[in-house]
This record gives sequence, structure tokens and C-alpha cells, in this order.
Amino acid sequence: MIIIFDVDGVLIDVTKSYHYSIKDTVEHFTGKKADKDSLLDIKFSFNINNDWDASIAGILFVKSGLGLEEFKEAFRSYSQSLDDMYRFAAEKGIQLPEYRELVDIFEEFYHRHREKEEMIFPHDVLERMRKKGDILGVITGRPFEDLDYTFKKFDLYKYFDYIITEDDIPQPELRKPSSYPMKLFFEKVDFDNPVFYIGDTKADLKMVENYNREEKKNVRFILYRNNHNREIQAEYSISAPDEICDILNSYDYAQD
Repeated sequence: MIIIFDVDGVLIDVTKSYHYSIKDTVEHFTGKKADKDSLLDIKFSFNINNDWDASIAGILFVKSGLGLEEFKEAFRSYSQSLDDMYRFAAEKGIQLPEYRELVDIFEEFYHRHREKEEMIFPHDVLERMRKKGDILGVITGRPFEDLDYTFKKFDLYKYFDYIITEDDIPQPELRKPSSYPMKLFFEKVDFDNPVFYIGDTKADLKMVENYNREEKKNVRFILYRNNHNREIQAEYSISAPDEICDILNSYDYAQD
């Protein structure tokens, strides 16, 4: 059995770190107060998995001067790639920062907030999963430096055999929901059923679906439910970490 985790919103609660870093970054580059809930609405409505990109979308929203729903309608067809976001800015006469500058500022804010992060999956559940799974892995959009800090802080490295981070992804278009991160993972690991991926976003789900379609595999997606993903439909879903063991045990029972 292979079990692969997303990090943000699954292993780690980032509501007090990355979410506030989006708000702070938007306010830094616009000079205006920004409503965090509206910024998160844009992020999750348009399946913007990368928080640097979500900050770009937030800057566009604040600088557009539009109401939230009006902006979402105007932005919809530009929301699926970073190039399109910059094209939206050019067409609307909105000045955006250089992407590298934005990343640096975002990471400065994140480093201020990261002490507020908490674990979602407790050690006792991870220990049970470590015993249950032949291989445990991570596919995350976090840069390695951010992941390394958090994994050392919470002593998480001991549970995981293989890790894919943002640093392993050569181009923005190859991030989730592209199948590329999962293909990269299985260049390191021999595919061996059953395989489960635990995620919390549409990008996580689409990555699994794209991988299964392209590679003719059957990775099973488990949705970790929260307030931002109630509309996502998944065959398997959990609302608390303990519930994952029920799914894995029931799968074993069904195979016997």
C-alpha cells in the first residue's frame, strides 16, 4: 500500500500562516486593506493551488476596483495560468510586481507567520499509517525550505519515504493540477496497488484524475474536508484524521 499526502490543509493547518501571507502580500503591493475571506474565495473558486499565484490574483482584484462577484466574472477566463493573469493585468491597465519580487515578499511574510502553524494529522495517526503503508510520501506545492522548516519543527520526516516539493517542478504549468508531480513521484517509486492520495483541493483531485487517465492507473483520491471544499465530490472523504484508518482498513477487508 502506498499513501501520499498533500501538506497544506491536510498534514498542516495553514489558516494562520499561508492564508495571512496572501493577505499581507496583497496589501503590500496595493497599499490598500484587503479582505482575507474575499482573497480566499478567489483562490478556492478558481482552483489556484499556488499561494504566490493566489496573491497575484488578489492584487488584480484589489487594483481592479470591482466588487468580488463582478471581478470573478471578469477574471474567470484568465484564472488558470500565471501568463493569463499577467495578460489580464495588461489588458486592464493594472501594474503587477515582478513575480520573483512577489515570491520574495510573500516568503518574508510567511516566515513571520509560520510559527502559528499546527499539525492536523497527529503523530499517533501517522504512526499507525506508517505501519499500515509500505510507502508513505508527500506531493506538495510548498517550496522545500518551507517544508523543511515545518517537518523539522513537528518531527515529520521519520514518517515519509519520498517527497516532491515546488522546487522539483521546473515550470509553473507543471504544478498541480498537472499530472507531472505524481509522475515525478512514481519515477522514484514503483507503482504498486493500492495507492491513495489525500488532498483537500480541486487541484489535488484533478492531478489524480489526470494521472489516472494518462497513465491508465487507479490512484484513489481521499478528500480531507474543510470549509473551502464542500462542493468537491469524491469517492472517499474524511473530516477527521482518525477516519483515514477506517478507509484503509475497509479497503483491506474488501480485498480479503
